[in-house]
Amino acid sequence: MKQLLCAMTAMALWTMPALAAEEVTECDRLASHGSDPDKIAPGVSESSMNKAAAQSACEAAVAKDPNNRRLRYQLGRAYFYDGNFVKAMPHLEFAANAGGQQAQFVLGYIIDGGQGGVKKEPCRVEDLWVKSARQGRFAAQTSYPHHVVRGLFKGCKQQANTAEMQGFLDGAKKQAGDYYQKLLVSMLMEEFAVYKTKNQ
Repeated sequence: MKQLLCAMTAMALWTMPALAAEEVTECDRLASHGSDPDKIAPGVSESSMNKAAAQSACEAAVAKDPNNRRLRYQLGRAYFYDGNFVKAMPHLEFAANAGGQQAQFVLGYIIDGGQGGVKKEPCRVEDLWVKSARQGRFAAQTSYPHHVVRGLFKGCKQQANTAEMQGFLDGAKKQAGDYYQKLLVSMLMEEFAVYKTKNQ
C-alpha cells in the first residue's frame, strides 16, 4: 500500500501543470491582458487600467528584466492604451519577435487597421497572425481565415494552406467559450467551406 501511495504521489507530481516560475510583478497586476497565455496575474481591461501607474510599474519591471516578452508586451499595451504609439510599438515588436502569441496577434491587429498612424502592411499581418494561430491563439485562428477568404492577403506569400486553415478553425471551435465566439466560428466555417470549394 505504501509503495502504491508513493507511486500515485509521484505520478500526480509528474502530471501536475508546472507552476509559473516567475514572480508576479506590479506590472503584471496592473497591465496583464486577460487573454494572454503568457499572463501570470488576472487580466486588466483597458477601461479599468490605471495607465500612468501601469506604465511606471512596467517601465521598472522591464528595466530589471528587459528580455522578458511578457513584461515588454504589457508595457507596450499600457503605452498604446494611453495613445503613446511611438513608445508602444518597440515593446510590442519585441514581444512579437520573441514569440509572444498575444503580442503577435495584437501587433498584426494594429498594423491591419493602421492604428496610431502605423503603416498598413497586409503581408506583415499575414506573417504575424499565422505565427500566432499556429500557437493556438483564438483571435488569430479566426482572423487569419477571415482575411484569406476576403482576399485581404492577396499578393502575400500565404503561409497557411487550406488544410492548416481548417485546423485553425477546428482549434478555434474547441476554444470558443461563449455564444458569440461559437457563432463567429460557425459563420467562418461556412464561409471557409465555400472558399475551399472554389479553390480546389
